[in-house]
Amino acid sequence: MEGIQVVIKGEGTFSLKRGENVLSVLSEDKQEAMNGCAGNGTCGKCAVRFIMGAPLPTATDRKFFSPSALREGYRLACSARPQQNCIVEFIFEEEKIEIVDQVAFKGEEPEEPLGGQMNSLVMVRVSPADYGDTMVVVDLGTTTIVMQLVEIETGRVIDTYKTLNPQRRFGADVVTRMQKALGGDEQLLAECVQYCLDGEINKWLYAGFSPELIVVAGNTCMTYFYNEIDVTELSKAPFEATRLGRIETDIAHIRTVFLPGLSAFVGGDITAGLLAAIRKRREEKSDAKGKGGKFSLFVDLGTNGEIALIGEDKIWATATSAGPAFEGGANANTPGSDMVKIIATLLSKNMIDETGLFSEEFFNSGVTVDGVLIRQEDVRSVQVAKAAVYAGIRVLMDRAGVRADQIEHVYLAGGFGYYLDVESACRIGLLPAQLEDKTVAVGNTSLAGSLDYGLQYRKNPFSDPAADIIKKVECINLAQVYEFEKLYIDAMNLTKA
Repeated sequence: MEGIQVVIKGEGTFSLKRGENVLSVLSEDKQEAMNGCAGNGTCGKCAVRFIMGAPLPTATDRKFFSPSALREGYRLACSARPQQNCIVEFIFEEEKIEIVDQVAFKGEEPEEPLGGQMNSLVMVRVSPADYGDTMVVVDLGTTTIVMQLVEIETGRVIDTYKTLNPQRRFGADVVTRMQKALGGDEQLLAECVQYCLDGEINKWLYAGFSPELIVVAGNTCMTYFYNEIDVTELSKAPFEATRLGRIETDIAHIRTVFLPGLSAFVGGDITAGLLAAIRKRREEKSDAKGKGGKFSLFVDLGTNGEIALIGEDKIWATATSAGPAFEGGANANTPGSDMVKIIATLLSKNMIDETGLFSEEFFNSGVTVDGVLIRQEDVRSVQVAKAAVYAGIRVLMDRAGVRADQIEHVYLAGGFGYYLDVESACRIGLLPAQLEDKTVAVGNTSLAGSLDYGLQYRKNPFSDPAADIIKKVECINLAQVYEFEKLYIDAMNLTKA
């Protein structure tokens, strides 16, 4: 066999040409699991250890590994280009990402929850004759995709499909994916998600269901990718989107609508979330007894953090980059919500101080909590993300002239919010401490709002159920807000605010 022989423990023996990296010989699924930055050497997820024949460390390796780890053979598979036969072992674990499909605002669970992909077993247990008209709602996220087959009359969820977004092999974040699209891979980015949605819809069709409508909620970039819209305008200043309106198309020959977005950074998934949150807000007001304030805060934290302050006649919305800290975790093996609780615990035990710095005892080694090694860079990653979110909340409150005591509810949406310990979030300064008792997790509002949108759309396809929201929203670009930088720096410390 020609070339350099690379033995990867548990995977087999591969032949590499000189100049090829170790990551290139892995299967597509394995590459997708290990690679969050499209091979750019910025995510550090593809860590391996050379047992024999380690190449010289690159500058990228030196960013992720200590000198002692480099001497032990630790490298990144994307930058490791062996010059001799070698033996390699994986040291990474796949990310633990919670994919939330719970819809707190709508419908009831089936008596015997189905979940997963439709198969022959489910087809025996579920008969289309037992249900009325159906529609499909889709949460098309940067990291995850959730699809639900729903009975229209009752809102009952008949079946759920959830998976990681297959675009992740092009990069974990939208910026990396946009670079790939602009480099010529736009068709591949579109097709991998199109096939994902089309394949699941066809399973439901094969099972005998006939959905009359599909409603998709995605952020602006995901919507552009799926519908093969050029993302050039999203990739450079002034970052303005010209295709924010509702998109009508079809999937598997079924009428399909993509919810309208609000800006380049605040997409249709937040439009859906606002639809659900505003309905919930109205329900709560009708049951209220004159207590509370006049405003509600909607916070959806994932790869991006979208925030909206909802008033009676106006909505202020913005988005801030959270990076990997809240979706998949700053530490790739730990959900972001767990990281927040762990850091709050370390802070309470004085193992880190309010600046996020480890005590001398743990400064070099880090500390293991519940089997998870927490290092200084993990703490910093959460600090950066939480400071951006807190500062974003403050910008909206300041812009609207709203005090914390005037906010009656905080709706935490998405997977991160669903599992977040609110006390810990306030302890580290992610959320204003005054809002702790007003905060509630509301599940997957992209699905809930998509259902709301679909129910109204089918009654009158010529009107836009989100028109009233779009008219009220003022989207704020934090990069253009002078005071954001100061608020961000002030929020870096791990203190109640």
